[in-house]
Amino acid sequence: MIDIHCHILPEFDDGASSPEEAIAMAYMAAESGVTAIVATPHFPGKSSSLQRIEPLLERYDWLRRAVKAHGLPLKIYPGAEILCLPETAALAEEKALPTIGDTPYLLTEFYFDETFANMDAQLRVLLDSGYIPVVAHPERYHAIQADPALLRRWREKGCVLQLNKGSILGAFGPDPLDAAMAALEMRLADLVASDAHSATRRTPHMGALHQWMAENMDSDYTSVLLDRNPARLVTGRRILHLP
Repeated sequence: MIDIHCHILPEFDDGASSPEEAIAMAYMAAESGVTAIVATPHFPGKSSSLQRIEPLLERYDWLRRAVKAHGLPLKIYPGAEILCLPETAALAEEKALPTIGDTPYLLTEFYFDETFANMDAQLRVLLDSGYIPVVAHPERYHAIQADPALLRRWREKGCVLQLNKGSILGAFGPDPLDAAMAALEMRLADLVASDAHSATRRTPHMGALHQWMAENMDSDYTSVLLDRNPARLVTGRRILHLP
C-alpha cells in the first residue's frame, strides 16, 4: 500500500507533534503493510505560505534520513495539502504551489461548508493552470454529503478523488460514512489514504481498512484504491478508472 495523504512531518502542523512521534507513525504504517508515504502537511494557499516551502523541504529530508536510519522499508515522498483560499488562484497561475513530488498532482482541500459552486470554480482554475487536483476527503464536504453524485462532475473534469480511511470506518460520523459508501458504490473514488495526524488518534495504521475492504469490496477495486493508483500518482502517471 502507498499512503498519499499523511501528516507525518513533525512539529509543522496538527500532525506529528515531535520527531519521536513521526518515527512511531512510520513504524505503524510499515507494520500495516504501507511501503511509501506522501508527507502532506497543511499548506494554506496564500502568498505568505510560500516562505514555508524551504522549511518543508528540510523536514522531508530529515524524515527520509530518519526512516532509513531506523531500517524501515518505507519510502517518503514530498507533498502538501493545499487549502484553497481566494489567493490560491493567483498562486496556481504562477505555478507556485507545492505538488506531490515532481508530478502535476496537487492534493487539495476546502473548508467543509464551502459551496459546490465555489469548489468547482477553484478546481477549474487549478486544472487550467496545469495541475491535476487530488481532492482530499470529498466525503467530508457538506455539498457532497447532500449529493454524492456531484463527484462525477469533478471526475469528468479530470480531478482525482481521495477518500479518508476514517470516513470509511465510521470515525467521522454517519454523514461522511454515507457519502464515502456512495462514492465507493458508484466507483467514483480513485484513492483511499489515512489522513493520519498522530500515533494515537487518526493513525497511519491501515490494517483495519485493508481488512474491511477485503471483506466488503472486490479485489480489483481494492487494489486500484490502495496500491495501483497511489503508485501511478507518485510517479506522475495517469490513474486508472475502473468501469
